Amino acid sequence: MTSSNEFLENLVREEKKQIKAFQYKLVSNWYWFLLFGILGLAVGFAYSYYSPPTYQAKSTILVQNESKSLRGKEFFEDEGGRGINIQDHIGVLKSSSLAKQVIGKLKWETSWFQKMLFFDMDMYDQEPFLVYETGMYVNPKEIPLYIRMISDEEYVVRIDNLSFENQEVSDFESKGKLGVPFENEFFSFVLEKNPNVIVPIGEEYFFVFHDFESIGLQYVNKLEVTHEDLKGNLIALTLKGANAQRVIDFLNELSRQYIEFCLSEKNRISENTVRFIDMQLEGVVDSLKQSGHLFSDFQSKNQSLNLAREADLAIADLKRLEEEYSLSERKLNHIRNLFSYLNNNSHFSKVESNLQQDFGKDFGNKSTLSPSVVDITDPVLNNLVLKLGELYNKKEILSYSVKQNDPNMLVLEKEIRHTKHSLEENLKNLLVNTEKDLNSITRRMSDVKSQLVKLPGMEQKFINFKRRYDLNNDLYTFLLKKRAEAEITIASNVSNSQILDRASLISTRQVGPKIIINLIIGFLIGISLPFIFIKTRDYFNNTIGSIYELEKETSLPVLGVIAHNKNRKEVLVCNRPRSAITESFRSLRTDLENLSVENQQMIISVQSVMPGEGKSFISANLAAILALNHRKVLLVETDMRKPKLSKMFGCDGNSGLSNYLNEEENFNDIVCPTQIDNLSFIPAGPISVNPAELLSNGKFNKFIDTLKRRYNFVIMDSAPISVVTDGLLTGKYADINLIVLRHRFSRKGQVSYINKLADKGTLKNVSLVLNDFKFNEFDFERIGYRKGYYQDDYIANGVMIK
Repeated sequence: MTSSNEFLENLVREEKKQIKAFQYKLVSNWYWFLLFGILGLAVGFAYSYYSPPTYQAKSTILVQNESKSLRGKEFFEDEGGRGINIQDHIGVLKSSSLAKQVIGKLKWETSWFQKMLFFDMDMYDQEPFLVYETGMYVNPKEIPLYIRMISDEEYVVRIDNLSFENQEVSDFESKGKLGVPFENEFFSFVLEKNPNVIVPIGEEYFFVFHDFESIGLQYVNKLEVTHEDLKGNLIALTLKGANAQRVIDFLNELSRQYIEFCLSEKNRISENTVRFIDMQLEGVVDSLKQSGHLFSDFQSKNQSLNLAREADLAIADLKRLEEEYSLSERKLNHIRNLFSYLNNNSHFSKVESNLQQDFGKDFGNKSTLSPSVVDITDPVLNNLVLKLGELYNKKEILSYSVKQNDPNMLVLEKEIRHTKHSLEENLKNLLVNTEKDLNSITRRMSDVKSQLVKLPGMEQKFINFKRRYDLNNDLYTFLLKKRAEAEITIASNVSNSQILDRASLISTRQVGPKIIINLIIGFLIGISLPFIFIKTRDYFNNTIGSIYELEKETSLPVLGVIAHNKNRKEVLVCNRPRSAITESFRSLRTDLENLSVENQQMIISVQSVMPGEGKSFISANLAAILALNHRKVLLVETDMRKPKLSKMFGCDGNSGLSNYLNEEENFNDIVCPTQIDNLSFIPAGPISVNPAELLSNGKFNKFIDTLKRRYNFVIMDSAPISVVTDGLLTGKYADINLIVLRHRFSRKGQVSYINKLADKGTLKNVSLVLNDFKFNEFDFERIGYRKGYYQDDYIANGVMIK
């Protein structure tokens, strides 16, 4: 349990170290974040400055509950006001057909633009030219035509990369004249100057011919229609665009067309009723004229005829029965027609179409007639007929905004089927009752007629003429009354919706470009670029970038971290005792002395995996710093392939280790004194062709024994261990194998190679030293001292120390 807790603590500690190391990388590159942040702000400002302005206009529509009109319950048996479905109204406002109608009303066949640096400016309400289509053929839509005046009367029109009807036209350019039709294989139009706009010669504009369908769809997609208050009936229309006046005009025209649409839907039933009555009146007027002439002629010829009271009563009864029979017969025919058409047609609108054929004229195609027109006063039937007509109207409105399989549409169709079934059952009952009434009236009429037969022939004719005239006159009066009622309904109808707030320039506000947001986005993008670069660089960088990365790759001890050498001198510990690099070697010396046993000699083999990692530099300065501590130190240049120490210490290198191993010189002859007290130096000598054989011939073993007897510390500068085996041979005799890795030069794979050598026992007592390190706050804290305390080339407390 304890080991598990320790593991978790170590894991948390390592994660904190990793986070802190990355934080320092960010802080140490603050200037890049500042630079790119400023650039991001500049780009955001430029984008805001050169972007076209965006305006937002808004209008509000109030949808009221439908109240009963003057047609009244006594005329059409309307069931009263109905609740509002706001979503239906929103669907109509968002319909592409209504938007297309608005575009047509505004006459937006063309749009003019001026090419700016970064955007195209909409010239709405300031069009430089007026465009008229000649009607020769349809002009291609949404294709920019560039117009440039070259004189007061002539212009140049050009089109770039036009693709139309599979024909490619590039760099099209031609001349035209104002007021004269311009025609080619694609276009046909006339241009005239706008008298309210001054068009400079040489200034270029362009315009496009619009397709109402596509541009209407564009505005539908940009239009926002929302239910302002869920408890109320307010609908808000919001539209954004680059031209404020264009946005305002579209919203206001859309509101007007919507109001007209609602009113036309509301008037449709009454208008259809008037058309039906007019058709009936045409036939009744002819019958009334004919019966009136016959009655007048008969009266003029038989002025002395006087009916008896009995005849008068019989005539009155027969007249009353004939009126009842006529009304019942019309009622029966209407019921049969309704019943027949309901059974034979799926859509209720077809009922009206067939009724129109019965009467010989078209009286509407959207709504049905109220049965009260033919005196069917059954309230249930009247309500069902009106309800079915309204359901089909509602279905048509809903189809503007939803698909056929929409849940709302399915519910509506189910309600239509239920209403049709109820209407059919009601019609069956009315049909049976009306047929009974007709049979009863027929029997009573037969009785009255039998009484009239007994009257004199002249009286009988008088009765017939008068009866026909009165019947037609009463029917004519009845129809005129119904027509007047329907016209009153039309005149009194108002739309259930009204414009509460119209869009205007005062209420329109500029909503873009949003400078603050663009600046923030630009700044965030700007500072994210260095962040991404640092993360990417760290991901792909395989070199050792920090002490943390080195410790993460190996469990071998890191004895020292040597600071970056800013000077060209190779041995600095004597010349610059207060420098950061000298302090680095002091720290390394302390760690090495802690590893040694008192009064016991130590042989240190300074190794590197690859050339260029600074092992010779480390060897020279480590030997010097040990000698400064009054220890007897010998520096041996065991790299006999590419020796560098001889040049550092000013030795000619004519006599050295290779001579000794070849038994050409004795030990004392190859030892060279140095200018540093307590430090001696043995150069590599002449470059040998077989240094590995010299190091393994047994002579080198005796050489090491001699060194142990004479010196406290022996520093061997060995050859790179991954290139040749010389370093591995000398490393066998070392008490410590100090392998040098260079900051941001040595690769992490080299650390894996060192780990394998240590694990296999090829090299024993392996320790690491990180060379050429660029110190930062994070790394100074990790190695135990603060920047600026010892070094003479770093700022300490704001003062440069030299």
